Amino acid sequence: MKTEIRSIADEIQSPSIAARDWVFQVIRTAIMRGVLPCNMPLRQEEISDALNVSHIPVREAFRQLEAYGLIKIYPNRGAVVATLTRKELVDMCEVLFILEKTALNEAFDNMTFEQLKFISASVRKIDENDEWHFASSNMPLHLSWCIPSKNNTMLSFIEQIRANVDRFLRHSQSSLLQSADIMKEHIEITDAFVNRDRTALNEAFKKHFERERELMLDSKFLS
Repeated sequence: MKTEIRSIADEIQSPSIAARDWVFQVIRTAIMRGVLPCNMPLRQEEISDALNVSHIPVREAFRQLEAYGLIKIYPNRGAVVATLTRKELVDMCEVLFILEKTALNEAFDNMTFEQLKFISASVRKIDENDEWHFASSNMPLHLSWCIPSKNNTMLSFIEQIRANVDRFLRHSQSSLLQSADIMKEHIEITDAFVNRDRTALNEAFKKHFERERELMLDSKFLS
C-alpha cells in the first residue's frame, strides 16, 4: 500500500500546491482507485511516512475527506475509508445524473474546436483491457465533458459526487465484463459533441449512466 500511495504522490506532485491539498488529492485518488478500499483503517503515521510530510497536513486532509464523504473519523478509533448504503448510492446517482446532464447540455453550447479535439483524442487513448487505466480514466473523462459548461458551482458538486461513487465502479463484480460496452458509450457521447447532435448526446448519456449505476449497485463494498 505504501508503494502505491507513493506512486500516486509522484504522479500528482506539484511545487505550487499546498501540502494539505496535495495530501488530500493523493488520498482521494488512492480511494478512488481502490488502493484504499472501503472500510480500510487510515493511520496518520503511516500516511505521513509514505508521503514524507508531518501529521498536520494529513490531519487537515482527513477533515476535508470527511467533508467529502470519503472517510469517517471516529473518536478514539481513528479514520476509515467510508462506504455507502445502497440507498445512499441510489440517491447520489439521481442527483449526479441531473447535474451531469445539465452540465453536458451547457457544455454542448460552449465547447470549442480545440476542446473537442482534445476530448476526442483522449477517449480513444483509454485502454479498455487495462483495468487500472480504464477505471482511473472514467472521472477525468466525465469532467472533461462537463468543464466547458463554465458553471464552477455545478462542476464542484459533480466532482465531489463523482469522487464518492466512481470507486464503486472499480469494485463492481461485473465491470470488466462490460468494459467494451462502456468504452463504446464513451465514444458515442464524445462523437455526439463532435457531430453537434444534442439528441444523440442526451440519449447516449442516459444509456451510459444507467449502465454505470447498474455496475455501481453490483459492488461488493456496498453496505
